[in-house]
Amino acid sequence: MDEKLSIKLNIDGHIYPIKVNRADEERYRKAGKLIDDRIKTYKQKFNVSSRTDFDFVAMAAIELVSKYLGNEEMADDTEMLSELRILSNDMNDYIQKMNAL
Repeated sequence: MDEKLSIKLNIDGHIYPIKVNRADEERYRKAGKLIDDRIKTYKQKFNVSSRTDFDFVAMAAIELVSKYLGNEEMADDTEMLSELRILSNDMNDYIQKMNAL
C-alpha cells in the first residue's frame, strides 16, 4: 500500500492541504500548477471587474476538462476521470465554503 503524504497546493493564492499517495505527489503538484497557471492566464486576458474568481476557476476547469475529454476519445482512462471528479468535488466544496463567508 502506498504511503500517504501531506502536501499543500497553492492555487490562485489559496492553499489547499491534501493527502496523496507518495507515488502521486508529482502529478498532484503538476495539476495544481497547471490550474494556477490557467487561472492567471484568464485573469490577465479578461481583466475586467465584472468577473469573479469563480469565473476564472470555471474557465480554467472548462478548458482543462475539455482537453481531457479530447484525450479520452483517444484512450479510455477511467482513473483520470475519477481523479477529475474528486478534484471537481473538492473545488465545489471550497467554493461553497467561500460563498458562506
